[in-house]
Amino acid sequence: MKNLTSEKTEFLLICFFFMYSFFCIPTARASEKGTENNQDKSDYRIISASVINPTTIDVVYNNNQRRTFDFYGENIFRIFQDNSGGIIRDPKAKPEASILVSDPRRKLTTLTVREENGDIHIETSAVRICIDKESNLMTIINLKNDQIVAEEMKAVEFGKNKVTLTLKEYPYEYFYGGGVQNGRFSHKGKVIAIENQNSWTDGGVASPNPFYWSTNGYGVMWHTFKKGQYDFGAKEKGMVKLYHEEDYLDVFVMVNEDVVPLLNDFYQLTGNPVLIPKFGLYQGHLNAYNRDYWKEDEAGILFEDGKKYKESQKDNGGIKESLNGEKDNYQFSARAVIDRYKNHDMPLGWLLPNDGYGAGYGQEETLDGNIQNLKNLTDYARKNGVEIGL
Repeated sequence: MKNLTSEKTEFLLICFFFMYSFFCIPTARASEKGTENNQDKSDYRIISASVINPTTIDVVYNNNQRRTFDFYGENIFRIFQDNSGGIIRDPKAKPEASILVSDPRRKLTTLTVREENGDIHIETSAVRICIDKESNLMTIINLKNDQIVAEEMKAVEFGKNKVTLTLKEYPYEYFYGGGVQNGRFSHKGKVIAIENQNSWTDGGVASPNPFYWSTNGYGVMWHTFKKGQYDFGAKEKGMVKLYHEEDYLDVFVMVNEDVVPLLNDFYQLTGNPVLIPKFGLYQGHLNAYNRDYWKEDEAGILFEDGKKYKESQKDNGGIKESLNGEKDNYQFSARAVIDRYKNHDMPLGWLLPNDGYGAGYGQEETLDGNIQNLKNLTDYARKNGVEIGL
């Protein structure tokens, strides 16, 4: 009898365990999921989405705000939202300028919109955009490989003269672009400024471009002339945070599988880049070889004569540079630079020997002498496969 009671007790405990596992644990998980969804929810939600013309989807919210998805091809779309009621338009610039070419669109074969499982699905033959109706969070899928290329982590934030777009950063994902970001190549874990700082030193920005591309298979071009900042997981790992000092959202998104197609998508919108000459594909060297002085200094740079020298733009009693070493100063000449690249087996494509502000020729030199020295340098450079520029 005792054994039978023990077996019943064990049976009841096992049943209780399975009942708890079946009912309580999923309830806890559902509660956690509900908390996450509440954090993602914005103050407004989608009430409708419809095709309003052959290239455009209009999404309407319960507060009467609208977001437009305008397709410039199967894999390129523009997202526009102006909460003050403005319609799609070009950004303002003074003097007047345009970011897009005159005909940036390509043929679009299909464009559909449907609601499925609480999501709005906008779809072409190449791209699917899924938007959660409650949270407004967007997921972008490349239909060619069925891969998610970008996901929103927060709804778009419309602040005072500042609009912020927040995307997920994947561990294996890297980011490139932003124009001339001096000393920068891959932007993962970094913040870049999209503004002309007129700075040519390390970390400075001289020619910004509001475009970047990701190795995950997408590119973003913000359609604006206003200043911005792109944070690629620097302040918060796993999060890409983009903003511009604008009061409405206007961005282009392009989806493709590799850098060359993504750049071609960008060129479709903005025009083809200038075709540079062959020598421009190689490393260039820029300096002023008719201005600076070099004086011995233990904290300086080691030269071929075994001594260290420090450079100065003012006459410090040192040896002045030259183009060809015509002042018995070969190691401080532009010609020596050409030889150094050659001796170290480093291809040099072009050389600017008079680059820099205040780098003009000295008064003690005649114009004819300068021209002849430059001609001599040019002849020598071309024999070594280097082009000279002024």
